Amino acid sequence: MKTITKTLLSVAVLAASASNAWAAGTTAGTPIDNTATISYSVGSTAQTPIASSPTGNTTPGTAGTPTTFVVDKKVDLSVTSGTGVNVVPGTSAQSITFTLTNEGNSTESFNLTPSQVAAGDQFDTSNCTVTAPATLPVSLAADGTQTVTVQCDIPASSATVANGATSLVDLLAEAQGVTETTGAEAPGTVDVVFADDTGTSTDGANRNAKHSATNTYTVATADLSVTKTSAVTNDPFNGASNPKRIPGATIEYTISVANAGGAQAADGLVITDVLQSDLTFSSCSVSGTVAGVNCSNAAGTVTTDSFTLPASGTQTLTIVAIVN
Repeated sequence: MKTITKTLLSVAVLAASASNAWAAGTTAGTPIDNTATISYSVGSTAQTPIASSPTGNTTPGTAGTPTTFVVDKKVDLSVTSGTGVNVVPGTSAQSITFTLTNEGNSTESFNLTPSQVAAGDQFDTSNCTVTAPATLPVSLAADGTQTVTVQCDIPASSATVANGATSLVDLLAEAQGVTETTGAEAPGTVDVVFADDTGTSTDGANRNAKHSATNTYTVATADLSVTKTSAVTNDPFNGASNPKRIPGATIEYTISVANAGGAQAADGLVITDVLQSDLTFSSCSVSGTVAGVNCSNAAGTVTTDSFTLPASGTQTLTIVAIVN
């Protein structure tokens, strides 16, 4: 049993080594020539060796004729995705990367086409283009690799383009100017064999000189909610005891902005509230996570200073006004 186990392990190692050796392999079109030689004796007397020939050689001592063929072309390619990218809503030309590898045994040209994946994400990008390499199709030697950069525009924030939302972009690579050989092979002719496997859905199937992969944009932004409430705190007749919203009553608006945990900070945040002409501004104040934020009134428009609200932060603008 031990002998059998060792043998099986040896075969597995040899198979793995052979697979790695074929990553590109011998270059397509390379001639392979060799000749066999036989040595023999007749009645214990050594005879002159005979070299082989494709048609059969019977003359001892001649060089023989090599048996020859040329290595056929294996067209094989692979597209893999790079690390996903975090993006901010409303930004343009956001880069995402892929890697193209020529796994065949000849130099080939490849065209590259990005596209938005139709389903499986939360939003769509636009204007996706390949920006590197600068010129298409790209030529790659056997075993050569090319980093491909795709740039897409990210739509403005919305219900779908929110923190944590994803967009999937696909890159399709296709070998150019090659046709797979059909029918019987010819030893002296470079035949073409497609050897690619199936990537994502855009390349269709295996063995079609195409391959594709998908990478992901993920929105990393502030996740804000805004709440505004009002309360009557006093009126000229009831005072603070069950006051009503009559002329002369004091109304207190509370405007709260909250940024969710795990979100990005909201920079340059300003809270603005425009009071109707039926109200007269009395005072305002700001409280919350960020200290030192002030507010001001200009002709009934109340605004806060600009501030940065971090994740899990809350800031509140309180406005006191009188009903005219």
